[in-house]
Amino acid sequence: MKIKFVFFLFLISTSFLFIGCDKGSDKQSSITFDNYKIADGFEIQLAASEPLIEAPVVMDFDNQGRMWVVEMRGYMPNLAGTGESAPNGRITILEDSNKDGEADHAKVFLDSLVLPRAIAHVYGGLLYASPPNLWFVEIKDDKPGKRTLVDSVYSDGGDVQAQPNGLMMDIDNWIYSANSNFRYQRKDGKWIKEPTSFRGQWGIAKDNYGRLYYNYNEIQLAGDYVLPNTLINNPYLKPKEAINKLLTDNQRVYPLHPTTVNRGSEEGILTKDSLLVNVTAACGPLVYRGGRFPEEYSQNAFVCEPEGNLVKRNILHFESLKTTATQAYDDHEFIASTDEGFRPVNLANGP
Repeated sequence: MKIKFVFFLFLISTSFLFIGCDKGSDKQSSITFDNYKIADGFEIQLAASEPLIEAPVVMDFDNQGRMWVVEMRGYMPNLAGTGESAPNGRITILEDSNKDGEADHAKVFLDSLVLPRAIAHVYGGLLYASPPNLWFVEIKDDKPGKRTLVDSVYSDGGDVQAQPNGLMMDIDNWIYSANSNFRYQRKDGKWIKEPTSFRGQWGIAKDNYGRLYYNYNEIQLAGDYVLPNTLINNPYLKPKEAINKLLTDNQRVYPLHPTTVNRGSEEGILTKDSLLVNVTAACGPLVYRGGRFPEEYSQNAFVCEPEGNLVKRNILHFESLKTTATQAYDDHEFIASTDEGFRPVNLANGP
């Protein structure tokens, strides 16, 4: 019997994969992944694809274990970005009715959205970002109910990759975003917005202690040594020693093939064999907290690198005054592919 686990990778190429720990198999997927390499003991399985979804960028699970997927269908329809403002984004609920591990049914929860980029199931409803607004909507029988405007300038202006995203509830009951100076909470029926430290570009994660992790294009993993906002209660203090810290000096990547990359013409970006040297598009960090992988994977930090067609694995080290990270492998990746359509942009722990 094969036990299927808890770890999802999103691809810009409209489908996404399921990564599971292989405990022996009584069923083989009809999908082959011959051009993928993954760490020993794991396997790759398709979880959903078109026509059920298109251009997924982030997901969340509801209390039934169903996948809610944000589809940013309007992003870059051409090199000039003409038409990006078309209201063709949506949030879709994916279900696996026959329990074979692959979604077979989709229902649109919200549509006519412009470049949606974040969701979170909180307070019995759904928080979602559709620029420039942050909305909270009640859920009634898988349909949107009363909608409340939480923030009219959540992601106001700028390029898509430079706007707030993430929407993650931390253990302090505040909701945090990457690429943002604010956090949110609903208390006594009213929404509260207050300042927090700026963190990262695309994607945000937490460990078992509530400390936050994020990254930047050329920094695969950054984070905080302490719980959020604990050092900024004093408005005259601007902490430099425990917030937004580089957790690993090693930005090296090990792609399987030459790829078309940003800044590829600059010296030092590529090897003599045209292989990417260091991360240039790090995004979508995840601290694994599922408890079903082997013990050595507990609270490991995984990072997407879409330009190298790979996902990195880092081992976190918790010291008395700081957190550090080391790459799990010195000559390969947790997952890498020669498929240029493999463009992972976000990761999520499954139920």
